[in-house]
Amino acid sequence: MSQATLSQPRPKSAKKIVADSFSQSVVLISLLMIVQRGIGFVRSFYVCGTLSAAEVGRWDLAFSFLMLVAPLAVFGIPGSFGRYVARFEKKGQQSRFLRQTLLACLALTVLASVSIWLFRATVARYFFGSADDAPLVSLLAIGLPLVVFFNFATSWFSGKRLNRFVFRIQFAQTLFFALLCVVLFQLTSVSAFSVIVAYLVSCLVGTTLAASYTLVDGRSEAEHADDHDTSDPTDPIWRKILPFAVWVWISNALINLFTVCDRLLLVNFYPDQQVDIQFLVGQYHTACIFPLLLMTIGAMAGSTGMPYLSKDWESGDRQAVADRMNLMLKAIGLFCVTASVAILLLAPLLFGQLWKDKFAMGESLLPMTLCYCSLAAMTMVAQKYFWCLEKTWISSCFLLLGLACNFLVGLALIGDFGIDGVVASTLISHAIVLAGVLLISKYHKLRIDLGVFVISIALFALCFGKWIALLCLIALLLSVWFTPLLFSDALRRSAIVKLRSTLAGNTP
Repeated sequence: MSQATLSQPRPKSAKKIVADSFSQSVVLISLLMIVQRGIGFVRSFYVCGTLSAAEVGRWDLAFSFLMLVAPLAVFGIPGSFGRYVARFEKKGQQSRFLRQTLLACLALTVLASVSIWLFRATVARYFFGSADDAPLVSLLAIGLPLVVFFNFATSWFSGKRLNRFVFRIQFAQTLFFALLCVVLFQLTSVSAFSVIVAYLVSCLVGTTLAASYTLVDGRSEAEHADDHDTSDPTDPIWRKILPFAVWVWISNALINLFTVCDRLLLVNFYPDQQVDIQFLVGQYHTACIFPLLLMTIGAMAGSTGMPYLSKDWESGDRQAVADRMNLMLKAIGLFCVTASVAILLLAPLLFGQLWKDKFAMGESLLPMTLCYCSLAAMTMVAQKYFWCLEKTWISSCFLLLGLACNFLVGLALIGDFGIDGVVASTLISHAIVLAGVLLISKYHKLRIDLGVFVISIALFALCFGKWIALLCLIALLLSVWFTPLLFSDALRRSAIVKLRSTLAGNTP
C-alpha cells in the first residue's frame, strides 16, 4: 500500500450540521413565538377557565418556584453557553465542554432536589403560605431535574446557533403540555396538581427529543473533528467559564426573585389575613398571562442574539455589536407597544366574555403589568452587552437595586393600596433597572440610538389605558414610516431584502 493511499483523508459519512444564520434564527424564533404562544394562549384560557382562582394561584406559585430554583440549582452554568460555546467550538473542545458541564449540572440538581424534599414543609410555609402544601413541594422536588435539563438542552442548542433544533424541542414541549392538561383534567382531578404533572411530563418529552439531537450533533462533530481540532486537553475550561457563570447565576437569581417578589409580598405581608392569598395570586396570574409573553419574547430575543453578538465581539467588530444591539432593542420595544395595545383592546372580550368576569381584578391590573413586562423585555436584551464585556456583575448590581426597590416600595404600599401597590412597586423597579442598564451601557461605549430612548418612554403610555396607548402607537408607526428616528431608510431596505432572501431559502 502506497504512502499516498495512507495519507488520503477518511471519507465523512455524515453531512456536517451547519449553524443557522442570524436572519434564519430571527425567522425561526418568530415562528416559534407565534406557534408556541398560540398554543400557550389556548392552554392558559382553558386552564384558567376550568380551575378556580385559588387553584390558578397554586399553579402560578408552583411554576414561579420552578423558574426560580431551576437556574439557581445549577449555578448559572447553562447561562454561559450563549457566550462560550462558540469559543470552545472554535478550539475543538465542544465535546469536553458539554460533558463537564452536563456532569456538574447533574450533581448540583440532585443536591437541590434532595434539599427541597427534606425541607418541604418550610418551603411550603413561606412560598405557598401554608405547610399543608408540603405534598405539592415534594412533587416539585421530584420534577426539578426535568425542568433543569430541558433548559440545559435549549440553552446548549441556542449557544450552538442551531435554533431549528430549539424550535422543534420547545414546540414539542408546548404541544404536549397543552394536550396533557386536557387529558389529566378528564382522567384525574381538576386541580393545580394535574397542571404541574402535565408541565413536568412535557419537559421530559422535550428533554428526550433534545437528547436525540445531541447524539446526531455529536456524531457530526466527531466525523469533522479534523477540520479545526486545535484542542489542548490541559486547557482549563472551568477557569474561564466559572467566574462568568457565577455572575450569570447571580443575575438569574435576581431576575427570578424580581419575578416572584410581588407574589412573596402578597403571601407573607398582605395586611388582611381573612383574604385567600392564593385567590389574589390567581387574579394576578391572569393579569400576567399576556404580559409575561412579552417578557418571554425579550428573553428569547436576547438568548437568540447573544451567540451572534459574541461572534461579532470575538471578531473585534464593535460597530456590528452596537448596530445589532440597537436593532434588537428598538424591534423588541416596538413589538411590545404594538402587542400591548392589541391586548388592551381585546381585554374586555377575553376577561368578560371568555372568563365571564371571574377575573375582574386581573383585568384592572393589566395596564401596569403590560408596562413593566415590556420594560423587562427590553432590559433582558440590553444586558447582553455586559455579557460581551464579560462584566455581568454590572447588570446584577442594577437587578439587586431594582429588587430592593421592589420589596421596600411594595412593603410601603401594600398596607394602603393592597395588590395595586405591589404591582406599582414592580413597575417602578423595572423602570429603574432599564434606565440604569441603558445609561451604563452608554458609559461603556455602546452607542445607543435616540430611538431606543423614545420607545422606552413610549411604553409608559400603556399605564394610562388603551386609547392613550393607541395614540402613542400610531405616532410611533408614523415615525417609522416617514422619519429615520427609529429605523433608517437603509436599514428598512436591508431588512426587507434579508427577510425575502431568508423566506425564499426556507421555502421547500
